[in-house]
Amino acid sequence: MFFPLEKASQIRWQGYQNSAGAVLEAFRDAKKNYSILNSINVSYYWEYNECVISSAAGRFFEMINSENESIDVMIGPACVETAPIIGSIAAYYNFPVFLYGLSSVFNSFVDVTLYPTVTTVMSTYNFGARGLIEMLVKLELYDLSLIYMQSTEFLGMCAKFASEIDKIISNGYPLTNIVYKKLILNYTSTSLQSIAKGISKVSRTVIMCFDEQDKTRSMMLAFLDSGMDNNEYVYINVDPNMDNYINDKNKVFLKDYNNIPDGRDNDSYSMYKYMLNFQFSMKGGMLEKYDSLRRKMPKLMAEPPFNCTTECEKYKVSSAYAPYLYDATYVYFSCIAKAMTENDEKKTFKELIRDGILLSNYAIGTFEGITGKFSINNLYIRDAFVTLGTYMNNGVNITKWVEATVGSEKLSVELLYIDPKTTIWALRNGIQPLNEPKCGFTNSKCPFEFIQKNPIVFGVIILGCIIIIILIFLLILYFYLQKKKEEEKQNDLWKINYNLLMKYEDHAKAESTLQSKKSLLSATHSSTKLSIKHNPNGKYRLFVYMNDYVMGRVHDYQYILTRKDMAHLRSMRMMDHDNVNKLVGFSLNGPTLMSVWRYCSRGSLVDILTNDHLNINIDGFFVYSLIKDTVEGLNFIHNSPIEVHGNMSSRNCLINERWQVKLSDYGIPFLRVFEQQKPEDQLWTAPEILRCDILNPNKESDIYSLAIVVADLVNKGISFENEELAGGADEVIYILKNRRAAPFRPKVIPAVDDIPPAMIHLIKDMWDDDPSVRPKIEVAKKLIRQMNPGKSANLMDHVYNMLEKYAVSLEEDIQARTKELIEEKKKADILLSRMLPKAVVERLKSGQPIAPEHFDSVTIFFSDVVSFTVLASKCSALQVVSLMNGLYTIFDSIINDHDVYKVETIGDGYLCVSGLPERNGNRHVKEIALLSLELLKKIPQFRIDHLPNEVVKIRVGMHSGPCVAGVVGLTMPRYCLFGDTVNTASRMESNGKPNHIHMSGAAQKLLTEKIGGFVTEPRGEVLIKGKGVMETFWLLGKVDEVSTDKNYGNSDE
Repeated sequence: MFFPLEKASQIRWQGYQNSAGAVLEAFRDAKKNYSILNSINVSYYWEYNECVISSAAGRFFEMINSENESIDVMIGPACVETAPIIGSIAAYYNFPVFLYGLSSVFNSFVDVTLYPTVTTVMSTYNFGARGLIEMLVKLELYDLSLIYMQSTEFLGMCAKFASEIDKIISNGYPLTNIVYKKLILNYTSTSLQSIAKGISKVSRTVIMCFDEQDKTRSMMLAFLDSGMDNNEYVYINVDPNMDNYINDKNKVFLKDYNNIPDGRDNDSYSMYKYMLNFQFSMKGGMLEKYDSLRRKMPKLMAEPPFNCTTECEKYKVSSAYAPYLYDATYVYFSCIAKAMTENDEKKTFKELIRDGILLSNYAIGTFEGITGKFSINNLYIRDAFVTLGTYMNNGVNITKWVEATVGSEKLSVELLYIDPKTTIWALRNGIQPLNEPKCGFTNSKCPFEFIQKNPIVFGVIILGCIIIIILIFLLILYFYLQKKKEEEKQNDLWKINYNLLMKYEDHAKAESTLQSKKSLLSATHSSTKLSIKHNPNGKYRLFVYMNDYVMGRVHDYQYILTRKDMAHLRSMRMMDHDNVNKLVGFSLNGPTLMSVWRYCSRGSLVDILTNDHLNINIDGFFVYSLIKDTVEGLNFIHNSPIEVHGNMSSRNCLINERWQVKLSDYGIPFLRVFEQQKPEDQLWTAPEILRCDILNPNKESDIYSLAIVVADLVNKGISFENEELAGGADEVIYILKNRRAAPFRPKVIPAVDDIPPAMIHLIKDMWDDDPSVRPKIEVAKKLIRQMNPGKSANLMDHVYNMLEKYAVSLEEDIQARTKELIEEKKKADILLSRMLPKAVVERLKSGQPIAPEHFDSVTIFFSDVVSFTVLASKCSALQVVSLMNGLYTIFDSIINDHDVYKVETIGDGYLCVSGLPERNGNRHVKEIALLSLELLKKIPQFRIDHLPNEVVKIRVGMHSGPCVAGVVGLTMPRYCLFGDTVNTASRMESNGKPNHIHMSGAAQKLLTEKIGGFVTEPRGEVLIKGKGVMETFWLLGKVDEVSTDKNYGNSDE
C-alpha cells in the first residue's frame, strides 16, 4: 500500500495516519463472511509516497520482484498522479491492483486492454457527469452554463468534474450545449455580478461546482443582486467529493459562518428554492458500520502491524476515503475467497492470489460495502449512483426527485415523482423552468407584428393603459394618504405631553394642602401616603397622569424618531397581556425622551425577594406562579411584532396588586443601543452580548436572562450576590465575558420546597453558553406548565387561602390572648383593690378624677406590737420580715370577714378603718370592735418559729369621728386618711396596755348607745398628748362573751 504522509491536502482525504487501519477491519469482516479465509495469514507492507511517479513506479517494481518482501496485491495507490503507472506495471505482470480514492475518481480506467488487472471501488467523475447530463435531458434542459473553481485543499475536484462534463457533452449529446463556461478566480461582488449578467444573456440552467461553500454563497448572492432570482433559472449545485453524501449530512452552505456576518442570510436562503442538489449517492450496504469505522480509526492504527499511537492519535476520525479503502480490501478478499472455492487445484495458492485478471473477473458483481450496496461492471469500475434533489428547510434537508445509475453497459434515469408541480417544482409555485424563455434569453424574440398591423388599436390600448396607470396611481396615493393619516392618529395614542405629567412630589403636596383645608382624612386620598421607591432625578420617576400613577423611564439621549421607530412604538402601545406591563405612551417634548409605563404597586421581583418584612409566605407554589407568569409574558413578547424583550431582568419583572408578574421596560431597541448599563444591571445580560458576539439582543439572549430571573425566584435572592467575589458585580461581568470550559453561572439552591428537579434542569438548559442549544420560549412554557404542583389555579386564590388560614390562626391567637388578658386583668384588679379601695379603683380605671372626700363618722383602728424593738434585736432582718409577715397575715385574714378597709402598715403598726370609702351608718364602730376582739383572741395562738418561748402582745386603740380621705401621689398612689380622728386613734393605741382595747369616749358612746351588745369599762381620765385630759374606756367584749379576767390573762401594766 502506498500512502501520502506529509501533505495536509492529501491526509484529509486519504492519508496514512487516518486510513491504513481500514484494511485490518475489512479482513476481519471478510473472514466472518468467508470461512475459507481463516486458513490464510496476511502480511502488510506499506510505503510513504507523496504522489511522486518515479519513486512509486520503482518501489512497486521492487516489491513485486523482491524475494524478501514480495507482495501479492496492491491496494491503491490513492494518488491521482501515480495510479496510471502502477496500473501499467501491474498489467505487464498480471498483478492485481484494487484502487480507491481520487486515483479511481479522476482517472478513467475504462480500457480493460490497458488496465486488465485494475479494479476500482469508487465510481468515476466520467460516470457521474454522464448521469447529470442524462437527468437534465430528462428535464428538457439543454443550454447549460458551467462555472467552477479549482482548490488546492480539495485537490481540484470541481475542476476535474467540470472537465468531465465538457468531455461527455462533446461526445454523445448533440442537443446539449455548454453555452457559457468559466473558471472563477476573482470573487469580488463586481466580478461575480459580471459573470451572472453574462450567464443571463445565454442560459437559464447553471451548473455550479465550488469546492469551498462560502464561494457558493457569494455566487448565489450575485445572482440575487443581478435580478436572477425568479422561476426562469435553475442552479445545479454539484457536490463532487463523495464524502458528505454518505449519511446525507449537508451543512447549511448558504449561511454566513464568518465571525462578523454580513446579515444577508435571509437573502441567500431565498435562493434555495431555485437550486437543485446533485450528488453521488447510495443506498443499502453496511451503512451502520460507516460511523463506527471512522470513529475507531485511531484504535485500529494503534494495532499491529501499524503500531501508530502518538502521530495517529491526532486524528480523531478517519480520512474521508478510508471507508473506500475498507471496500477495496473487502472486495479483494471476497475475490480470493471465490477463487479458492472454485479452484480446481490446477493453480497453487500463490499463483491464484497473484492472478490479476482472474481476480478482476471475480470482482464483477454486486457487493454489500460499507459505503453502500454497489456493483462493479465489466470494466472493473464501480457503477455511479447519482441523484438530483431540492433543498428543504433552508438547506438543512434534501429531497431527492431524480435518480440515475451509470455503468459500462447500464444507463437508467428514474423519476421519483408523479406530478412535478407538487414535487420537484413545488417551491417554484409549480412552474417548470423552460430551457429558453418564450421571449428568448434577452427578450429579443417577442413579436411586434401586432403593433405594425393594428396601430390604432394599439394606441387605444396604450391610452387605456395610461389611464389605468393614472387611476392606479391616484388610488395608491389615496390609500397612502389615508394610511399616513391613520398612522398619525395612531401616533397620537402613544404621544404624551410632558406638561400633563405631574411629579409625584407635587401631587403629594397638593393632596396634603387639600386635606388640610378640608380637615378630614378621605379614603380617596389615602394613596398620597403610599411608600413609593423612586428617585426624582433617577432613571425611573413616578408621575400622576390622568389621575393614575405611572412610571417614567428616562432615556438620556437626544434622538429623532424615524417612521420605523414610530411603527415600533405603535406596536408596543397595542400590546395587551396579563403578564406584560402596558406602555402608556412616550414623551417627546420633555427635558429628555421618556417612555411611560403603568405603575405596579408591589414593586419588582427584586423588591419582593429582598423584603425581609413581607407578610406573605413565599412557598413553592408562590414561586411557581411567579415563574409561570414571567414565562407567559416573555412568550407573548416573542410572538408579538416586537419579537424581543431586550432588557429582561428581575428589576423589570414588576408585581401588581393582584400579585401578577408584569414584564416591563421592553422593546425600544433604537434607544437602548445608546445606553450605558451599570455592572449591577448587567447581571442578567447574556454572555454573547457582553462579549459583543452579537450587537443586538435576540430571543436566545432573552432566554438566558429568563434563566437568571427564574434562578432568582428559586433561590429567593438576587443571583451572583452570594458569590464570594471581592470585585462584586464588576468581577462577575469580567468572568462572564471570558469563555471558560465550565461557564460561570449562579448557584441554584432552592430556598423553598416543591421545586421539581426538572425546573433546575430547565434553568441550566436556558443559560447554556451556546445560544443555539437554549430552548425556545414555547418549549420552556410547555415544560413549566407540566411542572404545576397541582394546587390552586391562580396565585390570587392561593394568597387568599393563605390569608384566610392566617386570619383563622390569628383569631385563635386573639381568643387565647384575650383569655390570658382577662385572667391577668382579674389579677391586676385584685392586686389594685388590695392597694386602693374598690370604688377608688373603678373611678381611676374609668378615668374619673379622685377628689378628697369628707366622712362625718368613721371608726379608726390602730395596733402596735409591744416591746417590738427588744423583740427585733433578737432577730436578723430576714427573720423580722418573716415575723411581721406571719403576724399581718393573721390580721389580713380576719379583716376579710368584716366591713373594714386596711389603710397601711408602718413597721409594727397596723392601721385600718371602717365607714369609708363606703359609708355604713354607725355600723363602723361595731365592725372595728369585732375586729379588735377577734385579733386579741388570735394573738395568743401566734408563735415565732425561731423564738418559740417568746409571746407576742399588741396594743389596740380605736376612736370614732369625722375624717377626710383621698388618693395622694402619682408614681405610687396611696389612699390616705386626714383629720384629728386619725391622731386621736393613734393616741388611744400608744396610751393603751398590752392585749387591751383602748377606746375614746366618742367611740364608747357610739358603741354602747347606738349599737349595744358590748361591754366596756371606764379607765378614767388620762392625759393625752396634744389633747389634754380625756376620759377613755376599755372594750372588754360582747355582752355574752365577757371573760372574768378583765386583763385577758395579762397582769402587766
